[in-house]
Amino acid sequence: MGREELREIVSMMLDTMPGKISNKDISTIITTFIIYKKKANEWPIINKDIENGLVEYLVSQAIANDMNGEIIQDAVKDADDFLGRIVNET
Repeated sequence: MGREELREIVSMMLDTMPGKISNKDISTIITTFIIYKKKANEWPIINKDIENGLVEYLVSQAIANDMNGEIIQDAVKDADDFLGRIVNET
């Protein structure tokens, strides 16, 4: 199975899952996969990969939020400058 097939399967799973899912349910799904695929002995490696993936995601979200915050601040400043020019011209 290639990465694209795996991506499609994961996409179908996500579409099938309920909108709100508990942490316990997510843990159960991950545990079931690990046990079913006989990877329990490889948990330290899998856990590290999951941690690395989550850290990378969280960092990218923090960077995106900072950039979005800067864009909003710039837009507010531009609007204030524009309104200031209108008020000063009248």
